[in-house]
Amino acid sequence: MITTKKASLALLISSAFLISGCSDGEDGNNGEDGQPGGPGAPGTSGLHIDMAAEAIAEISNAKYADGIITLDFDLENKEGIGLYGLSAKNEFHDFRFSLAQLKTNEGSDLKQWISLLNETTNDTGTTFEQGFEQIKNCEECLVDHKDGAYTYTFNTNLTTAVDPAGVVFDPQLTQRIAIEMQFEYASGHELAENAHYDWIPATNATEGLETRELVTLETCYTCHQPDSLKAHGGRRLDLENCQSCHNGIVSDPNDVSVELGHMLHAIHMGPEREGKDAEGNVVPMPYTIAGYGGDHAFDYPAFPTKPFMDCAVCHVQDEELADKDLWLTNANANACTGCHTDSPAQHKSDKNPELVCTDCHSVEVHAQAAKPYQAAKDYSVEVMNVTIDAANLIKFDMKVMDANGELASKDEVYKQGYSKPYMVVSWDVEKDYPDYNQAPYSQRRIDIKDETKAIWNADNTVSVAVTINFPTDIGSRSLEVLPVLKVCFEEGTDKRTGCDAENAYPAYVQTPAYRTVLANAEAVVGERRSIVDTASCHGCHSYEFYHDSNGVNCIACHTNDKSLKGNGKASNGADLLKSTSFMYKAHKAQGHDNGHGGSGTILKTDCTTCHSAVEGYGGLKYGFELGRNAGQAHAIPSTQSPAADEVVETWYASPDAAACMSCHQKYLSDSAMSHINSNGGYFGANKDAEHIVDVNDAGNAKDAKEACATCHSPEKVMEHHGFTL
Repeated sequence: MITTKKASLALLISSAFLISGCSDGEDGNNGEDGQPGGPGAPGTSGLHIDMAAEAIAEISNAKYADGIITLDFDLENKEGIGLYGLSAKNEFHDFRFSLAQLKTNEGSDLKQWISLLNETTNDTGTTFEQGFEQIKNCEECLVDHKDGAYTYTFNTNLTTAVDPAGVVFDPQLTQRIAIEMQFEYASGHELAENAHYDWIPATNATEGLETRELVTLETCYTCHQPDSLKAHGGRRLDLENCQSCHNGIVSDPNDVSVELGHMLHAIHMGPEREGKDAEGNVVPMPYTIAGYGGDHAFDYPAFPTKPFMDCAVCHVQDEELADKDLWLTNANANACTGCHTDSPAQHKSDKNPELVCTDCHSVEVHAQAAKPYQAAKDYSVEVMNVTIDAANLIKFDMKVMDANGELASKDEVYKQGYSKPYMVVSWDVEKDYPDYNQAPYSQRRIDIKDETKAIWNADNTVSVAVTINFPTDIGSRSLEVLPVLKVCFEEGTDKRTGCDAENAYPAYVQTPAYRTVLANAEAVVGERRSIVDTASCHGCHSYEFYHDSNGVNCIACHTNDKSLKGNGKASNGADLLKSTSFMYKAHKAQGHDNGHGGSGTILKTDCTTCHSAVEGYGGLKYGFELGRNAGQAHAIPSTQSPAADEVVETWYASPDAAACMSCHQKYLSDSAMSHINSNGGYFGANKDAEHIVDVNDAGNAKDAKEACATCHSPEKVMEHHGFTL
């Protein structure tokens, strides 16, 4: 074949010469013009969607005629460049559409989203979930305009299709079209996006629509990070999509409701959710639903708020929410049973099955639960006449007052079991509070109902006198007296009562600590550096934390070098220890620690949940700046992964090293630890024989000259965690 091709080429060339040689010198006539070519494929503009780092979707218009919906939508990146190339033929392009309509119940203002395109979820066809139209199932339904604009025509005729759940499409109602996009490329790159469009098909109206806006996603972000709410493998991102899918008729195959209100209330009750079994016994009844991986029970702490009935944690008074009060005026009984179950443990007898919760109960009772806490916020504790003598005897007078200056009596201040009315004495506030080895917090907290420490006077003032192991120069140091106590109110009211009353409900008084420098009344008293945005703490925990709540001043007791305590056993049987310092507990608390990037309430990749970067709190440096806590020792267990014959001991770490180790100790490699040590960090036993500061080696940690901040700026710290400030 090669020879033939060469011969043909030579023949062609020689023929051309022969023709040229025989010419008479006259040119021939021009030939006729050729016919115009056919229409070419339209050009493209923008960026192919497979090359995009992110995608933003927006539905711009929808039309309805004869049972068919057609919509126009746009896809673009953050720079506004259109993304073309969405295709039913691309195996990675998982792109879906759903439909739901907003229906008002007869005789009430209660509104519910009801899904269309439903599918059955059990073999008997009695339970349902929202279905979808996917572009891969209808190639001709999608038109790519090659510039980031698309048109999709639904394949379902809504006037002739029979919905298995019996839902009938009503073009007079508010309808929601929702987009769900999730591309998972073989390379590991992902694109996910949601969008929705509300309208009335019969009139084509997009304004003046019926709505159901009770909460905002931003309120959810008070406790959750955006990544932690990317449900169903990252496909579901927007609350509007959640609402239309988790609606009034959907359930799991066991007929357990997954309607959004019911589901969220039930999940957040966690292990506190109770009901009655067939015999009428009150038993734990955590919310349990059947998923693709089997049954899943939400039986772990999921709502760290007290009181549980503080609905305002989620139902905030946001004036931009059109239906912010709907939950109060027309409560959905299905939402009630999310917390209380179908057979509420609070019922002492069986209720009439024909009644719904709101036939007997007002939802406003939930708002009343917070009244004692709201009242306690207006109370204050005044400390005066503070002295410390040469024998380390501290004396002071104090009084507990309401907003009008009326003093609470001894009987109205709460003491029971672990909860005692304490005044916690501290010093060196600006240096993270006293060394634990000098004065454990158990020796610095004063029970004002202990008659050996405090006397209640006839006028309800209290005189305190206690000996504490103060440093010799206490007069020149910052001194703090922190009130941590509860006052009793009648349950559901702001009326103060004696704590022995049957309906007494104790609530913490949250008042600023008394601070002074005894030797210089004019001195500016030091404060602890800004670390945590306390508003974020209260946003999740509401009025009361686990114990001893007064604002967020946990470090007054949970100092950096507070002693370790037991933490179970390692797989090899070794006894484990864990730190009880504020930093360590805050990072490792149940609900705070959800691993490395996995989906959970709080993700390790977003420290801004607690460490706010908002201006006014120190800007980007707030919470993330290393090197600000030099001279401190942090008690840390010597290992989290002991060898077979290794004993876990109490070691100490320098401040920046301790901050990293509070989360990463279990995963730190030898090279990472070497990097910390080579840059001035300290962890463990004595550095060398010449450098012994004290027997427990805390002095070595204090003496460390860490250089971490040189490279690890606040921005870099967050970048290491996958988050950009």
